[in-house]
Amino acid sequence: MNLAKYQPHNQDEQSIIESRPNRIANIEPKDAFRNVLNVISSLFPVYGIDGDLTFYSTVTKEIVKTFGQIAANEIEIAFRLFAAQSLDLDDDVKFYGKANMHTIGKILNAYLVYRRKIIAAHDNEVAALRHNANMEEKARKAREELYANFPTMLKEFKGKDYTSVPLYWYDMCVQFGMIEYEEGEKRALWEEAQALALKEPPESMDLMTIRSHAKKIEQGNTRRAAVIAQQLAVWRKVLKK
Repeated sequence: MNLAKYQPHNQDEQSIIESRPNRIANIEPKDAFRNVLNVISSLFPVYGIDGDLTFYSTVTKEIVKTFGQIAANEIEIAFRLFAAQSLDLDDDVKFYGKANMHTIGKILNAYLVYRRKIIAAHDNEVAALRHNANMEEKARKAREELYANFPTMLKEFKGKDYTSVPLYWYDMCVQFGMIEYEEGEKRALWEEAQALALKEPPESMDLMTIRSHAKKIEQGNTRRAAVIAQQLAVWRKVLKK
């Protein structure tokens, strides 16, 4: 099943999706601590957040304990979205050179809301692609089975006249090369079908059906004539050959 058609809308979305297997809760605690510490040690100075190793270690422990559903690299994404004012925050978060876990937690919690929307959209699109792929595969198998069984279906046909011919059989017979017309034969078949279509009674005798049928007859009943022509072709050139 090929799901390569799905493409994230931007680099951040792609990073969020690709980071799911590396969530903090999914890796060894010591590795999680090291990864988060490395990220915030390089990230915080960029945002003017002062702190020593003790501060960074304390923040790292809190993040590992509280935000296990994200990967370490997503902390950088969260701060970048915060800087771009892309996160929905209750109030205006500013650092002024310092930060505490409460402030950092607001950013990461707002990021989690953003992240859930991205993950949900991704999963829905992948599910839709998977469903379409499954439907296409089922349709392909059904076509193969139909093509394989079609000769037997023709052989075992018990209909008494052209009206019993299934409507889709004409296309099948054409695909199998079973129907070829001699000069003028197709035109003659069409004229016969037109005449038969004009003689057909309404499907029921209620007033609305009778009026609708009368209008079709007045206009030549060409749609029904086209169906009859195909049924006649299968009946005469394939079934009664």
